[in-house]
Amino acid sequence: MTIHPDRPTVVSDRSRLGNDGGIGRRPPSRETIRQAVDSDRRREVIRCVLVADGPVPLRTLVGRLADAEHDPTVGTTIHRLRQRIHTSLCRTHLPLLEDHDIVTWDRARSLVGPAANCGAFESVLEIDSLERPISARLE
Repeated sequence: MTIHPDRPTVVSDRSRLGNDGGIGRRPPSRETIRQAVDSDRRREVIRCVLVADGPVPLRTLVGRLADAEHDPTVGTTIHRLRQRIHTSLCRTHLPLLEDHDIVTWDRARSLVGPAANCGAFESVLEIDSLERPISARLE
């Protein structure tokens, strides 16, 4: 690939030119934040990615969500629950989070990591965890 320094820099509508001339990201809008944290599964994905030291295997995310959602009184097996969670992550939740630059999703290696806007959710998720009942926070 040839780099042409004389060609103008194309900046997408999701990013803007920063003061230092580099490309910076726009912070997520309130609507984007609301949409991202509107789902328990998306909130948990963002939490897992924020606390991890590196990219998180998709299998690990599915396991954590299944452990949190599993209800032994319901007739659904843990295997079937994991299948449903995997499908919903791959078809709905991860594409949405990726579109809003909250997570990166390496489909080939099945890894999910933080993207440019992921850090904006730290304070939102801390407030959210304080609003949940104490019994839910102790689990």
